[in-house]
Amino acid sequence: MNHDMTDLATRLAERAAGSWQEEAAVWLLATHGHWLPELERTQLVIADVDGQSRIAWRQVAVACLSAGDGSLSGTLSEWQVLRLACLLTGRHALSLANVSLLDEPNKRLALHAVAWASGGRAWADSLALLAA
Repeated sequence: MNHDMTDLATRLAERAAGSWQEEAAVWLLATHGHWLPELERTQLVIADVDGQSRIAWRQVAVACLSAGDGSLSGTLSEWQVLRLACLLTGRHALSLANVSLLDEPNKRLALHAVAWASGGRAWADSLALLAA
């Protein structure tokens, strides 16, 4: 991840702090690597009036529903990661019918993020789902 994306991920994580669900969603997108630059490119990462960066989750969910329309680009597995991130925020009901399309590394990231969203980062880390 380049320096600008690391800074963006840090700002997004600060904004999400205190919500396991949003923390997990931001972590998933930052760790995955593909989506933060893509969301920033399409202006789905916005600055609040107080200067904090945040992801426009509702618009991201809409983009997930119209995947393939050309506004965002990603592989089938990458789209599943973005859909899961939307679901983790607890504000969107999207289908994960194609979750089997996740490749092995993305399955591990997804499992870790779900564990984080449901029990916090320490609990997710204790499950050792991520390859060493």
